[in-house]
Amino acid sequence: MFGSMTGSPFANHAATDNNTPYRMSSTNDWKYEMRREPQEIIPKLWLGPFQASTNLAKMQALGLTHVLCVRDRRETSMINPRFPTNFIYMTLEISDSIDQNLISIFPQCRDFIDNALNSGGTVLVHCNGGIALSPAIVIGYLMFKCGWTSEYALLFVQSKRYCVSPSSFSTQLNEYEPIIFAQRMMALQATTANTGNGGGVGGSYSGNKNKRGLATDHQNPLNEEGEVDYERKYPQQPPGGAGGGGHAGMDTS
Repeated sequence: MFGSMTGSPFANHAATDNNTPYRMSSTNDWKYEMRREPQEIIPKLWLGPFQASTNLAKMQALGLTHVLCVRDRRETSMINPRFPTNFIYMTLEISDSIDQNLISIFPQCRDFIDNALNSGGTVLVHCNGGIALSPAIVIGYLMFKCGWTSEYALLFVQSKRYCVSPSSFSTQLNEYEPIIFAQRMMALQATTANTGNGGGVGGSYSGNKNKRGLATDHQNPLNEEGEVDYERKYPQQPPGGAGGGGHAGMDTS
């Protein structure tokens, strides 16, 4: 599922979530050297390499106010905030490894990005090359905020920045799907209990037959009763089943 994409499946491919009118871009014009520049993923959220955080004039031209710097622990002496008096920084040390616990740090990343966007700011999320670490953070953010599957979020980000390939984190991003779904269902149940009707969360649900936990252009992960159909959507195992789970006890609020 994860890795560099071949061909151009992105043109005229719109998100299906009612609250996310974001559209994929065509990659026909992508050039290798563009990986050295940041790309705008959704309005005011940019993704790129460390090089994009080293030119003050260009950063100011983009209107950046916040920078989320993601670096490997071995890169602490090389990748650092360059302009701490000009921008608000958040720095994370993350290993580009399948052993890195990624899901547990999504909430703090999400809060940083949300605080910036909600205050009218513009955010750059970067790592060294802008290929794996920082894209994984952005993909996780979009999954939660837009209700997208990991597959769709990856395709969307790759349509903006074609070189993205967070393969080390594919398993965790896939596991993040049912976590988000469970949180949305809990919120739905709380809303239903408080209102006494079948109202949904953020317009994403409308009656049993049309409930959607995660938006995708491929298939609805729910059956007619509004429950996750693991045979159809998650063939590997449901969370907590044999071989499943993997990240129990993580803070994913």
